[in-house]
Amino acid sequence: MFLSKAKNGFYYLYYQCEISQKRKKISCKTKRKTDANIYLSNFVRESRQVKREKPLNAYHLLDLRKEVLQYVSDNLRRGTLLLYKNAFKDLLRITGNKAIKLITVSDIEKFKSIRLTEVKPSTVNIQLTTIKAIFNIALRFNWIHSNPCDSIKKIAIPQKDRLIFSDSEIKLILNNTQKPVIKNLIKFALLTGCRLSEICNVQWKDINFQDLILNVSNKDNFNTKSGKQRQIPISDELLKLLNEMLGQSRDHNILSLYDPERYIFSIRYGKRLLIEYVSKEFKKILRRCKLPERFHFHCTRHTFITNLIKSGVNINYVKEIAGHSDIKTSMNYIHLVTNDLREAVNCIKIV
Repeated sequence: MFLSKAKNGFYYLYYQCEISQKRKKISCKTKRKTDANIYLSNFVRESRQVKREKPLNAYHLLDLRKEVLQYVSDNLRRGTLLLYKNAFKDLLRITGNKAIKLITVSDIEKFKSIRLTEVKPSTVNIQLTTIKAIFNIALRFNWIHSNPCDSIKKIAIPQKDRLIFSDSEIKLILNNTQKPVIKNLIKFALLTGCRLSEICNVQWKDINFQDLILNVSNKDNFNTKSGKQRQIPISDELLKLLNEMLGQSRDHNILSLYDPERYIFSIRYGKRLLIEYVSKEFKKILRRCKLPERFHFHCTRHTFITNLIKSGVNINYVKEIAGHSDIKTSMNYIHLVTNDLREAVNCIKIV
């Protein structure tokens, strides 16, 4: 923990977050070192006081909720924050504001049983994963000595086929897309395999035209799903699309290239497209094409990854390009290719 004076003249307090173990900073709101030292002393005293305020038995779910949601808000995506809020809401509804140390395996099993009557098994599994992460944070705080979720088994769910678009379906979708920005976004998705959240957050500064690299990176207002940054080589087709987009820009090439902070898929005043908006627009297009309701925007990612494997790309390269945290996720796409191979060998007949 230390003080440092920034270029703007204000002092900042740097400290280590107990949950994430990452360095944080907070403004002392003063340019005077004397006042900054007073701020530091008060911060240390208040931190110690919070730690002494309650015995471990007195920490309840609501106490944990406050700490965990603050951590998630600071470090993870908005969608992840919503998952944690919903998990806490349902856990508090079912178990009550129970002392953390008194929550048992039986309580979690009860939670699982009740939620199964309310939502789909896949939703229950997501909540169980989230609750386990919540209690892991409680372990870091030393509020508990073991995680009651460790022995909880998730519900077995039969694996569903990943939906992919055929060449004719892609052509149909693009021909029925009326808005240029949405059409370009769909093409970008099919050429990169990026998640919709990643696409909506790509800025021109993320496009390295010299080395032909697309940087999918974490930002102040966005984190990738895995929290890791990755680089995707820009193909000839993608480069052609990007150049066309620069030419189509109302501000023309010069302003776009000299405004690296601008989102490449933006609306008025350079504001980025919202994920919800793109999802709804894409669903309208699918219905216009009379394609099955089970299709959705994420199928563009499945299509891209499957095409990589069909083209014989090494599975380790597929993992890196797709941004999978575990190679098992990449391996799940191989069965789709196996079906194609089966069709191929079935063409061979013995006369």
